[in-house]
Amino acid sequence: MIKALAIKELREILGIALLGLAAELFLVAGVIGVPPFRQMSQSMLGLAEDVPFIGSSFFGFSCIAAAALAIALGFRQSAWENGKGAYQFLLHRPLRRETIFLTKLGIGVAVFLACVALPILLYALWAAVPGTHPSPFQWSMTSRSWQACLIVPLLYAGAFLSGLRPGRRFGTQLLPLVATTFPTSMMLTFPLPWLVVLPLLLMLYGALVTNICYVARMREYS
Repeated sequence: MIKALAIKELREILGIALLGLAAELFLVAGVIGVPPFRQMSQSMLGLAEDVPFIGSSFFGFSCIAAAALAIALGFRQSAWENGKGAYQFLLHRPLRRETIFLTKLGIGVAVFLACVALPILLYALWAAVPGTHPSPFQWSMTSRSWQACLIVPLLYAGAFLSGLRPGRRFGTQLLPLVATTFPTSMMLTFPLPWLVVLPLLLMLYGALVTNICYVARMREYS
C-alpha cells in the first residue's frame, strides 16, 4: 500500500520536479560556460561567477529556483489533492492518516533534494577538475549551497501545512508558509556554522511535521 502511494506521488509531482531540475541545470550550465546557456543566463539574469560557489549570482538564483520548487511541491501534494477530492479516497485506505501524510512528505522531500543536490554536485565536480577555470577550488566552498539544500525544504513543509489546513486561502491558511519564510530567508542570507544550523533545523522540522500530523489526524475531509 505504501509503495502504491509512493508511486502515485512520484507520478503526480514529476512535471513540477522536472521543471525545477531544468531551472537548476540551466543555472549550472550558465556558470560553467556551456553555450548557448552562458549567453542566455548572462543576458536574461546577469548571471556571472568568476570563482565557483563564491560569487553570489549562482547561489542567489539557485535559492530562488529551489524555493519556487519547494512551494510548488508542497501545495501540489496538499491543497491540490484536497481540491480534487483525492483525500476522500486516500483516507479510506487501511493506513493511518499519519502514515499517509508522512509518506507524501518523504517523497516530496526526496524529490526536492534530488532536483537541487544533483546540479550542485555537477557544478562542484566541474569546479574540482583542473583546467576548467582559472580560480582555486576547495570542497568547503560548497558548504553554503549544501546548507541551502537542507534549509529551503522549510518552505516545502510550510506550503504543505498551509495547503492542508482548513480556512481561507489568503487568511489563516497561509500562516505556516509565511512563518517559515522568515527563518528560511534569515539562514540563507546570514551563513551560520553547521553546529548551529543542524539543531535549529531539527527543531523547526520537528515542529512542522508534528503540526502536519496533528492537522492530518484532526481535520474532517468531506
